[in-house]
Amino acid sequence: MRSDSEILIIIDEAIKSIWVNEIQKDYNENWFMNEDTLKNALYFHLRSRLEKLLSKNDLRIFTEFNDAEFSKSGFRPDMVIAYVDMNSDADCWRQAVTKSLAVIELKLKSTFADKETIYADYTKLEKYIDLLGTDCKMYMATIWECEDDQTTWIRKNAAWAKGRVTELNASWSWGNCKPQFYIKEHK
Repeated sequence: MRSDSEILIIIDEAIKSIWVNEIQKDYNENWFMNEDTLKNALYFHLRSRLEKLLSKNDLRIFTEFNDAEFSKSGFRPDMVIAYVDMNSDADCWRQAVTKSLAVIELKLKSTFADKETIYADYTKLEKYIDLLGTDCKMYMATIWECEDDQTTWIRKNAAWAKGRVTELNASWSWGNCKPQFYIKEHK
């Protein structure tokens, strides 16, 4: 089995590549109607690309996850990649999940007013870190169907995001309304 850091490098590269390639292609071909179809596509592409790595290292992708460190917290990430104790004798499968390696929140919004719901998910990521002590890589995948520059949703110097959060963003470029998919890592 590989170390957490080796696995995370592979997962990180896959997520970013999938965002700017497969997700952008899916978007351009009108596969998304809402956030759920975006989540389904990301799940599909992640599992297709990483299935061997995930299987060999007892990792699984879960959506609408409220177990392990999120249990009884009131929080439910859109998607996590988590370790599962395959030899567990737990009463229930969800009790065999031991630790999240990556958390992904997603938004697909189409009006300027929707920016507040996008910011709310960033606040949720910050709470995962501050309130729950979640110690894993976090991604915020946002398709905002509004004209915008390639900007970030998190302040450039936000200490809580440094080394922890990667923004996967998409918006329409000014003047031509063509989709632009881009990545901002907070280092």
